[in-house]
Amino acid sequence: MPDRRSRARNGNRPNRRAAAMWAHSRKFREIDLHGLIVDQALMRVAETINDALRSREVRFRINHGKGTGTLRHAVRAMLREHPSVRGYRPAAAETGGDGVTEVDLRA
Repeated sequence: MPDRRSRARNGNRPNRRAAAMWAHSRKFREIDLHGLIVDQALMRVAETINDALRSREVRFRINHGKGTGTLRHAVRAMLREHPSVRGYRPAAAETGGDGVTEVDLRA
């Protein structure tokens, strides 16, 4: 009976870690909101959404940090109501976790 490593190399089982790393290796627009107050951060997010739509981009990342969660909650509430946003989610743990929000736009 082959061990786990040889089975993974033979392709019998998907390599989830490699798939996750590959999915996040693509370059997306990313904005950094560290040090901004909520009003400034929301304006920056709205500008980024408009710029991304003009550039026909379908995804971007918002780096708001973990901290107290004030920026994260305000940004996600704004994204929930924005008509051009298809969805959003926290980034994978290895690419920022709850300190980064990935946004999908309607094309």
